[in-house]
Amino acid sequence: MTRIVKDPEIRRQEIMIAAQKLFEKEGYTNTSVEAIIKEAGIAKGTFYYYFKAKQDILGAIVENTVVQVKEYFTSIVNNQNLSSIDKLKEIFVGSKKQEKINPSVMEIVHLPENRELQEELNIQTIKIIAPLITKVFEQGFKEGIFKVKISVESIQLILAGSQFLLDSGLFEWSTQKRKVFLQEIQKILEQITGAKAGTLSFIVSHSK
Repeated sequence: MTRIVKDPEIRRQEIMIAAQKLFEKEGYTNTSVEAIIKEAGIAKGTFYYYFKAKQDILGAIVENTVVQVKEYFTSIVNNQNLSSIDKLKEIFVGSKKQEKINPSVMEIVHLPENRELQEELNIQTIKIIAPLITKVFEQGFKEGIFKVKISVESIQLILAGSQFLLDSGLFEWSTQKRKVFLQEIQKILEQITGAKAGTLSFIVSHSK
């Protein structure tokens, strides 16, 4: 039988897909390296050629997610047919965003044993997204919607705070309590940009 030699990146992606399938079906903790090897149909040596451990696969999946989110947000920011408000709606609550951020992957990342990976994800997300959001607010300033220019540092502070309080998994807030936090985020953004009250109401009304 002729041995099939695949491009290294294709093989690596196949292992990641097999692992993610098992993570979602069996749970991250219950998925063994042996199970991933079996699901991917590869030799044990092949697995360890690409990954040192199961967590390395999860790290690679998260890296892919960050890249996809960056590409998606960049496409929104660069879309000249959208107003600043339309862009902010897509960034904050756009339905397509959920296609880039797999909820099951995020649940795995938020497990206690993956805390270090979660922190790295938060750091990379803030570094990537904050400048893009700032650029949209600059567009809104030119459009006259926002009366004061907002700094990237302000956006970073707001993102960091919201991630820690709402997305870290450290707090078990009720739906109503989360809504209160979102209302405060809306209020803060409107106040520091000089926008009319209610301009950013979509942050609350379209968020779960």
